[in-house]
Amino acid sequence: MRIGRILVLCGLIVAVLPDSARADGYFAPFVGANFGGALGRSLDLAIRDRDRDRVAVGATLGVMGGGVFGVELDMSYTNNFFPDPVSGDGGGNLVTFVPALVLGIPLGVQRGFGVRPFAIAGAGLVRRNFDVGSLTSFSQNDLAYTLGGGVMCFFADHFGIRGDVRYVRNFSVDDLGLTDIDFERGTFDFSRASAGVVFRF
Repeated sequence: MRIGRILVLCGLIVAVLPDSARADGYFAPFVGANFGGALGRSLDLAIRDRDRDRVAVGATLGVMGGGVFGVELDMSYTNNFFPDPVSGDGGGNLVTFVPALVLGIPLGVQRGFGVRPFAIAGAGLVRRNFDVGSLTSFSQNDLAYTLGGGVMCFFADHFGIRGDVRYVRNFSVDDLGLTDIDFERGTFDFSRASAGVVFRF
């Protein structure tokens, strides 16, 4: 899988960074669920598919500068993100690749046990691969923004847990070029809650 290769590459990049550059770096694989929002365009003959609490997997690679401000790159993959408009079964997938700015204030020391609540804001790529039964399928890359926040709790110098909730929405109204089917216009958006371990470098 491409997402697996990306995660391995990010891990290697972190591993070869000099000590001074990765002192406040972190790598956080996660499992989450997508919920809420709207699919953008939907088939006019079917109900709007809102049951999209599908499992998402991914990882976040970040670095904090000065202990407060930082940047991170969030990558996720969701299989069967889009329910079939007739059967309701899942199909297609969703990939997100979103860099973001981070504001995270450490409560306590930055080494050993500590808690860091944080807020994020960023913009990046959302790729949708959507199958509409046997009728048609499409793939589309969208520019999207994300807003959210969460908390990291460290139990030692290099290990802890992380959880966050974020909202993702594309910038433009869908224009998929599917003129042979009656689609309604709409904006694609969703929220994601996730949790996982975090490794601090």
